[in-house]
Amino acid sequence: MRKNKDKDTKELVKPEKLFRKSLLKKIIKSNKILYRFLFRLKNNNRYIFALRNFWKNTDSLFKAIEIETYPFCNRKCSFCPINTDKSPKKIMSDQLFDKILEELKELHFHGAVSLTNYGEPLLDKRLVSFIRRIKSALGSRIEFFSNGDFLTKELLDEFISAGIDLITVSQHGQEPSAALKKLFSEITPAEKKHLFFQVINESTEGLTNRGGSVDIESINPMYGMHCGLQTITVRADGEISLCCEDYYNEVGLGNVNKSNLIDIWDSPAYRRIRNKMKIGIFYLPICKRCRGEILSSKK
Repeated sequence: MRKNKDKDTKELVKPEKLFRKSLLKKIIKSNKILYRFLFRLKNNNRYIFALRNFWKNTDSLFKAIEIETYPFCNRKCSFCPINTDKSPKKIMSDQLFDKILEELKELHFHGAVSLTNYGEPLLDKRLVSFIRRIKSALGSRIEFFSNGDFLTKELLDEFISAGIDLITVSQHGQEPSAALKKLFSEITPAEKKHLFFQVINESTEGLTNRGGSVDIESINPMYGMHCGLQTITVRADGEISLCCEDYYNEVGLGNVNKSNLIDIWDSPAYRRIRNKMKIGIFYLPICKRCRGEILSSKK
C-alpha cells in the first residue's frame, strides 16, 4: 500500500516544477564561475557535515594519528619543502615508537594510523615490523604514502601479511618510474586492492603551499576546513605539529618525548586552536598562508 502511495505522489509532481529544476541546472552549468563556486561550496559543506558529531564534543579524542618514523626522502620534488630544507634530522627511535603505541593502547584508540608525514616510509627498514605491531595492538586501519621507488611485489606481500590496509603510491614524474611499471605488471588483482595510485607533480591542480613553505601558482582557498581537528601529527623527533601542512613545526604544540599524547591534545592552547577552527576561524599565520589569505613565503 505504501509503495502505491509513493508512486501516486511522484505522478502528482507538476511538469512545470520539473521544468524549473531542469532549467536552473542548465543555467548554473552554463555559468562556469557560478558552477565552480557552488561545486566548491558543496565539497566544503561535506567536511562540515562530516564533522558535525565531532563539533558537539570539543574534547573528543583524535580520530586518526600520523606517525612519521623516517623524515628523509630519496626525491627532491619542487612542491615539497624537503627539497630545500637543510636542517639536521633523525629517525624516530624505537623507544619513542613504543611509547606512542603504549599510550594509544591505554587510550583504547582504534582510529586510523598513517605512517607518513613528509619522508619516504619505504626507506625505514622497520616499517613491516611497525605495521605488524600496530595491527596486533590496536586493530587500526593502517596506511602510508609512498613514491613507490622501492616498492616491489615481494615487499608488498610482506606489508599485506603484516596487516597494511592501503598504500597510496604517487607518481611524481611525467611518466611512471620503471619500478612502478614493474610492480603493476606483476601484482594480482587481490594485491592491487591494497594500492591506490595517483599522479602528483608540478602540473597537478590543487597542490598546497605547505603552510607557505613552498611556492605554487594557485591554491584552493577552501582548503584547511578540517585540518588539525581530528588528526594528531607526530614528527620523527616527537614534536606535535598543528597538521600535515606544518612542515617546520611553526606552531609547536608539544613533544611526545616529554609529555603524553593525551595531555598535549587536551592542552588549553591546542583546544583553543581547534575550537576556533571548528567555527571557521583560522587566525594563525600558517593557516592564513595555507588558505591564501596572506601571501605565501618560503621559510
